Amino acid sequence: MDKNNAQTPSLNSLCDAVLSLRTPYDDIAEQIEDAAYFEYEQNGPDHAIELLCGLANFFEGLRNKNEEVSRDLAQVYLLIGQIYLYAGKFEDSITWINNSIVVDDMYPVAYHSLALAFRSIGDESMSIKSLEQEIRVAPGNYYSYLLLADLYEKSGDFARFEDVLRRLLERAPNNIQGLHRLIRHCERGVGGVDVELLRRRLLENDSDLSRIEAVIRAYHLSRVGREHEAIAFLEAWGDDAPDVSINHLANAHIYGEMRLYSKRRRELSLFRIKNLAREDVMDIKIAEFASVFGEEAAEKIKRSLRVAGWY
Repeated sequence: MDKNNAQTPSLNSLCDAVLSLRTPYDDIAEQIEDAAYFEYEQNGPDHAIELLCGLANFFEGLRNKNEEVSRDLAQVYLLIGQIYLYAGKFEDSITWINNSIVVDDMYPVAYHSLALAFRSIGDESMSIKSLEQEIRVAPGNYYSYLLLADLYEKSGDFARFEDVLRRLLERAPNNIQGLHRLIRHCERGVGGVDVELLRRRLLENDSDLSRIEAVIRAYHLSRVGREHEAIAFLEAWGDDAPDVSINHLANAHIYGEMRLYSKRRRELSLFRIKNLAREDVMDIKIAEFASVFGEEAAEKIKRSLRVAGWY
């Protein structure tokens, strides 16, 4: 039978395979997760949650639970919590993720999901505590440091904001987003870091960059007067990512700083075309641009788009 034409097992059949002891949970855990999200997308959360709760009840009822059973139970609890999180039912999500942590307090994904749930209800203090615990359990998830730094910055706790970035850079000295945020922090007159040393370290990275990392590198090239190099770098990087549009915003800003206004207009036109002139989509890209170049630069971009009648 052609694998590509084989029907994907339903969540019901996968759960039944575990409940009937035909298949260990760990062997099909990823399939159960995929099927649970598919069931949610097709029919909402209720039936998926009902089936997963059946699995949880099964594992809860087993006597003399070994480490493997406890781990399986914790993962089912977490999956229920994540489905609730995906559905926007944050209080229920927090309850079930906490259940998972009670059973297995060394699983970092649970703390990360818990942080997202608390952030969604505006409880930034508990979100911070969850991320700090995640980093203690598994210090290698660099995105969590950045998310934690954002929360400390938002709360005005700049000492801890800087501490988190320093911890990140101790583990990953060339992390571009960490370097950028620490540099921007110090450029505002806070902290005693050698900005130019950090910037040189950042600019040493010029390959295999993500979209946001490429824009960050262009920003710092322009900051040290290497505007033409920044433009050339983004154009070369864009050859491998022709559908990306944020690079046109960076180019437009840099051309504006160079007073090359016709070229700025061309870049803004390309940005608009790539986003199908949809303001809601452009807003998302402009917000991402602002996270690198700052709100003042983003406002200039918006003003230029409005003057051209494109926004």
